[in-house]
Formats: sequence, structure tokens, C-alpha cells
Amino acid sequence: MIASLTVLGALFAVPCASTDVPTELWQVAPDTSEKPWDVPARPGEKTRAVVLIHGLFVHPLRPALATKPWRRDWQEPKSELVKVLSKDADVFAFAYAQITPVEDVTDGPGLRGAVARLRKAGYKEIVLVGHSAGGVIARQFVERYPTAGVTKVIAVAAPFAGVDLATLNVGYPKVQAPFVKSLAPEAREEAAKTNKPLGKNVELVCVVCKLKLVDTDGLVGTTSQWSADLQGLGVPVVHVPCDHFTVMYHPATANTIAKLIRDKLVRWEQNEVEQARKVLFGDK
Repeated sequence: MIASLTVLGALFAVPCASTDVPTELWQVAPDTSEKPWDVPARPGEKTRAVVLIHGLFVHPLRPALATKPWRRDWQEPKSELVKVLSKDADVFAFAYAQITPVEDVTDGPGLRGAVARLRKAGYKEIVLVGHSAGGVIARQFVERYPTAGVTKVIAVAAPFAGVDLATLNVGYPKVQAPFVKSLAPEAREEAAKTNKPLGKNVELVCVVCKLKLVDTDGLVGTTSQWSADLQGLGVPVVHVPCDHFTVMYHPATANTIAKLIRDKLVRWEQNEVEQARKVLFGDK
């Protein structure tokens, strides 16, 4: 989502009208990222594709950069995350311009087309790994397009219930305001009304980042990362003791995500949810 506000820095129907957001998909493992990825002549050796979706990166000094898709460092071929995930999957980086609400990224042809091309290439598993706002986009995608072919979603530090800093009118260029504002609590609450219920067969897990002695990762609250609606659905959670801005760079995070990709994710029973609430939120 917000890489640093503190540093100022078609195979299915479309449910609603959306803006055509500039996007790009690159294959970063095996590395062919010198040019955008297209359907290969034949399926690759691996049958699992992992798509890394970044969050917001604020461009206060060069606002024009927000109008184009840019990969983050942790999406690059030599990053620790990509190297670890490439052992079990072909890895792709999805990037998008950040000038419209997150819903436009979800509903636009870019992500839908990327998933469709991966299916055409012969991948049997398509896993979306989204950091921050990328996690919001990934969840919305499987809710709005349940037959698209995505088999699993791993949401890392995603502000499902919004983030208070997104209500501010400072810290980001005007061109990014629609994207930032769409991550405010009221905006996320309103968006939830138009989303389809998360299907029982959808594999989704919340990787919650939490710092010591506080209920936040330095940007997004823990109760937003594992929101009440997801708790009610029994969506499992994994705790990573890390801050919001560096979580995707840690080897421990890479290994955690790799294990979640390999494992079958099942919904929790209520007693498991309550136990996790005690650990994360201090509930009695």
C-alpha cells in the first residue's frame, strides 16, 4: 500500500464500470523481465504461478511516476522473496499506476488479462501475493471474479478495514489522491458493500505484521489486517513480528510466504479464531 507516507515518500464478466489503469506483468523467475511477459509458446516446467502485487508508493517529488507501473525492489529477480519462491513456482511481478481507486485496479483489464494469460499458459495454480493495498486488490479480485482461475491469496499487512492516515490531505501528490483516499476506513467500508461474499472454497490467509507492545505495524492496525468479517469467515492468520515498510524484504517473511503457498489453507473453527485473537489483540 503506502510504501512510506511517513517518508512522504477476458474470460469473465466485469461487475461494474472501471477506469483502464496502466498495468504491466513481468516474469521475474525465470527472469525474462527485460520486457513485459506474454503467453509463452508452451507451458513452463512448473505448474504454479505466483503473482506479486505491490501496494502504494508515494511519489512526492516526481508525481508523474505514479501514472506508470513500476516494480518494487522486492519484486525484482534478485530479491530474497523471488529467489525463495522460485524454488516451487514461476514468479511474476504485477505493477500498476496509482492514480485511481483500488477498485479500478481490481476491475480493470490489466489484472484480469494477466490471470487469463497465465491460465492460457497452462498453470494449474495461480497464487496472488499482495502487500498492503496489493492484498486488498488480490482479495477483491477473488471476490469479484471467483471463476477467473486464482487458487490462493496471501495478503500481507493489508488494510482491509482501512488506514487512518489515508484520510489526510498531505504527504502525497494530488494525482495519487484517489488511490490513497480509497484506502481510508470509510472508503473500505463502502467498497465492502459492493463485493461478493468470499467463497468458502477460496484459500486466503492474512499475514499480519505487528510491532512489540502496539497494535500496529507502524501504519496499519492489526484489526484492519485481519478484519472482523474475515475473522467471522474463519480466514486463518499468521503473525510476523515486523514493520509495514520492510516486511517484504525479510528472509523469514519469504520462507513464511513460501510455506503458505505450498500448504493447503483451510478455514478455522471459532475456537481457533478466538485463540488467535488472544495472541494478536490481547482478548480475554
